[in-house]
Amino acid sequence: MRSWYNFSTRESAIIGVGVGFCLVIVLTNLAAHGLKLQVAYSLAGGVIFAAGIISYRFYADRLRIWGEWKEAIPPVLVFLCLFWLFLKINQGLAIFDENYNLPIVSRIAAGDMPPHFPFDPAQPLAYHYGLHILAGITVKLGGFSPWFAFDAWRAFTHALLWVLAFFWFERQTGRFWAATIGAAVIYFGGTTQWLLLFAPQGWVEKLNSLITLTNTALDSGKSLSDLLVNHWNIEGLGVISFPFIFIGSLFKPQNLALTSNGACVGLTVLLLLLLVPRQWRWGHLLIVSLVLGSLALTAEYLFGLVALGSGLVALLAAAQQKNFSAFRLLARLWILPSALALFGGGVISVMFQRWLESFGTQVTQTGQGSLGFEWLWPPSLPTLYFGRLSLIQIDTLLFSLLLLGPLLFLIPLVALQFRSRWKSLCLIQDGLRLGAGVCLVATLVIGLKDSVGGITRLLDTALLILLIFSFPIVCVLWERRPRWIQALIALNLILLSVGGMATFSLELLAVSRPQFTTFIDDLDVRFYTTYWDRLPPDAQIFDPNPVRASVVFGRSVGSIASDYGQWLPHWEVLSQNPTPKQLVDEGYTHAYLDKQFWSKFTQTTKTAWQAECLKLVDGQDFDLDFRRLYDLRACR
Repeated sequence: MRSWYNFSTRESAIIGVGVGFCLVIVLTNLAAHGLKLQVAYSLAGGVIFAAGIISYRFYADRLRIWGEWKEAIPPVLVFLCLFWLFLKINQGLAIFDENYNLPIVSRIAAGDMPPHFPFDPAQPLAYHYGLHILAGITVKLGGFSPWFAFDAWRAFTHALLWVLAFFWFERQTGRFWAATIGAAVIYFGGTTQWLLLFAPQGWVEKLNSLITLTNTALDSGKSLSDLLVNHWNIEGLGVISFPFIFIGSLFKPQNLALTSNGACVGLTVLLLLLLVPRQWRWGHLLIVSLVLGSLALTAEYLFGLVALGSGLVALLAAAQQKNFSAFRLLARLWILPSALALFGGGVISVMFQRWLESFGTQVTQTGQGSLGFEWLWPPSLPTLYFGRLSLIQIDTLLFSLLLLGPLLFLIPLVALQFRSRWKSLCLIQDGLRLGAGVCLVATLVIGLKDSVGGITRLLDTALLILLIFSFPIVCVLWERRPRWIQALIALNLILLSVGGMATFSLELLAVSRPQFTTFIDDLDVRFYTTYWDRLPPDAQIFDPNPVRASVVFGRSVGSIASDYGQWLPHWEVLSQNPTPKQLVDEGYTHAYLDKQFWSKFTQTTKTAWQAECLKLVDGQDFDLDFRRLYDLRACR
């Protein structure tokens, strides 16, 4: 890295880890289109290592690296300590769709690359599966379980986010404590819906009839008033419970970034900011292009935001300079990531493929990963738990302003900064600023069909970017200001971080009670240890909980869903009271049954499961429960 960038020794190690993280995702995914996963990973690692050796060989001041290596130790130690802490927290929690993510990890580790939809092997996977690739490699080569590997890589992104945030804020402010506070604000900053606790009860009751609860809010209370005092009803919390009032419905703190891509959004934004050079050279273009390409596999919505923003910046620069130099740089920067996004796999690739397939046919493309945008008027603020809040109705407008809280004061600061940089626009930095602003406005009038909270990912990302850019401006405002202004700034930052700090303090309680995940217990772990990736590659396993079999065995569970949670009618019928013959007719080769499912069988069905053609591969009993793995192939 130091052969291309003038990084300090203390920065270069961690930034190098971040760049390597993105490059391994991109290159492994690319190589896996024609090679086995472990070979693709080895090739990707070899290419990165060789590039590092060559760069070191031609680095004029390479002896200086060995003389200053001790400077890199403190940030590396901080990173490792944070990684250990976040790993322990993740092992105690199993929230946010682990029943969707872990099957992907297990299937990738078992050789399904490029990956397919776990519940319909005929469909390519329209998902941001970058982190799943690394988890799959960890399972395949390291011998770890999918749930541990996925926890570990999410913890990795959180630890890296903290250190990269510190480095960028230290560059901007030049002060250690300002950088530390900035990293904390980025990590804990979120929606201020907890201020509803101090709102007049009459107004809250009026809001009950004006908003529509969605998502897990429906399981947590019957009205907004209930949510003020109820706990968040979501699977996988283990021994802890979060007060719902601290769960961001508009902008979640990064300590709750425990979904499919962990903290990849904030991590990649900060990495791009640290990688922007003063003068572009081909090495800078290659590194930044590959980091941008990784977004197609980790956060396609951020990929689109940066592409839109940098395109608009190039247009503004061309109009201002009256030449096309900005467009030439834009083309060189985006040609590689665009190709990776369109043909490398993930959401954008599948959307592009379906768009091509739509020519010459009148059939509307549906199924897993299908997206449809719609224009919405009048403007409304999309939220994850309260539906869309009208901005022309006074009460819902006030509620929207309360949710945004201090962000209302920080967003204009970024807009003013963009205006001050008008004559020296940067494709990446100002592209992020402009892209975030445009996407923020766009989410007020654009929604996703058949998805209540889908567009909130884009809004959440835009707000995170604006928060990152606003903190250095706040530090400048702090200088030589009266005490009351400094107190006001401090109050705003505290208000912004209360929700994140409250939920993080509860997350720490989960450390004492690690769990596998919500649908895996000790009996399943026994079968995983013995049979994962050991059944025939063409095996198709029936399990009343297909998520479980996909993780435990790493094999197909058949074509049983059109999208996540949308089970096909024939599967819902089959899974009620199946006989071995019915399963064989549907193409199943094995069945994995538990005691609870067995107890629902009629006597006739139980008799059918005593057929001589059935082979009991293994049976395990524990604590009034059991698991049975049957081989059905002789019943054909």
